[in-house]
Amino acid sequence: MNHSLKFLTVVFAAITSLSAHAHSGHAHHGHQRSQQGDFGDAAKASAPDGVTVSDCWIRALPNRLPSAAYFTLSNSSAHDAALIGAQSKAFGKVMLHANTTVNGMAAMVHEDKVEVPAGGSFEFAPGGHHVMLEQPALELEIGKSLPITFWFEEGRAITSNCEIRSAAGLK
Repeated sequence: MNHSLKFLTVVFAAITSLSAHAHSGHAHHGHQRSQQGDFGDAAKASAPDGVTVSDCWIRALPNRLPSAAYFTLSNSSAHDAALIGAQSKAFGKVMLHANTTVNGMAAMVHEDKVEVPAGGSFEFAPGGHHVMLEQPALELEIGKSLPITFWFEEGRAITSNCEIRSAAGLK
């Protein structure tokens, strides 16, 4: 199988998987803080001490399919930090998710919070934890960027501009 066909097969599988998960009627989505304004005003929130967001990018999928954001959280403070959600005006629903295996089948599960250890980091990467982005308000344009606000306990927040990349994660 040539590289182009392999790439298209992987992209099709990713789109099919994300689409199926997005439309599978997860009953637990109802309790999540996924609508804009549920966290407060990001402009007035201070960042958690010692926490930074780096290498944030959004996987662009066609036809306004659900997408995902990936990034690294670093915590140079002496205290653990808990990410409890995210928001973006570019998406109607924004949720913390993790990929897992249940009864031998790959599945996405909602995460209420993700702990970033003191003096450590936590990576959100394809195949693992990610921010699920549903109901896009616009077509995602590769090479552009969109802001996502990451919310932590105690009403703290960090907004990061996330680069939009192709489905393969290439720049």
